[in-house]
Amino acid sequence: MTFDDFKWRRAGAALLCAATAALANAADRDGADQSIPKVEVQGTTQDRDEKSYRDMLAAMDVFQKHHGLAPTASLRFKVFPRHAGVSMDGLVLQIAGERTSIPVPLAPDLTFTLPRSAEAAGDNARVRFNRKEGSLAWRADIRSQGVPSNARRLGDLLLECKVAMVGDLVAYVHHPINMMITKMEDPCRTLSINMFYFADRPLFSVTLVSGNRRSIMPAAMLHGPSAPMMPGHEDWTFLRERVYMVKFKTLYDQGWPDDTLLQFDYMDDDAPAGSRP
Repeated sequence: MTFDDFKWRRAGAALLCAATAALANAADRDGADQSIPKVEVQGTTQDRDEKSYRDMLAAMDVFQKHHGLAPTASLRFKVFPRHAGVSMDGLVLQIAGERTSIPVPLAPDLTFTLPRSAEAAGDNARVRFNRKEGSLAWRADIRSQGVPSNARRLGDLLLECKVAMVGDLVAYVHHPINMMITKMEDPCRTLSINMFYFADRPLFSVTLVSGNRRSIMPAAMLHGPSAPMMPGHEDWTFLRERVYMVKFKTLYDQGWPDDTLLQFDYMDDDAPAGSRP
């Protein structure tokens, strides 16, 4: 998540550093429970990549509340490698607490859904991977039916942003101002922030398409800032060739509707989408 230059100057140096960084892990860390079945893990039992189960339940509630943004879509979650050397093979996922141990199936594309469990919520459980803390980039994954494989729908991405803000699913510096922003009613839609997303392959360009209206997104919205200010807190730099940013307030203020497609031209494509019949 990044703020435009005007808001950086008004918020001061602390906000500048916080806002140019992408959103990061932030929940209370529970002590390890020896009763939880052991899984193969890179690092110690206390040092796993995890999120609060309660936060992710709250994110699921947000999806239901705003389902109208993507009425034909369902909610899944997805993880990506956050830095070099992170193996995505053999990932094991579970909901784990003092009295809770629920295995969660992981799809081949590294997406998953979570069951609702009152027991796990009351147990202060964690959604936990068998990787070291800070190994993974977490995202919501919301895809409406009928969207081409080389595109994403604007309403889907906005709903992903809303889910992510509540579920702590993207990395950010936990400066008080940033923490306050994530608690606001609708920061994705009402504030001039950039949200970071991953395409499937390295990007050459992104074109907005709505009916006969077309507009190529500025190159500055691709691949993230050229000089990240706090790379240790960011979760996108390893996959930066696949990264694009979306500033929802600007796009909606310009009249782009929920059904707008962000059409991707990949670096390994033969020709840009704009030149194709």
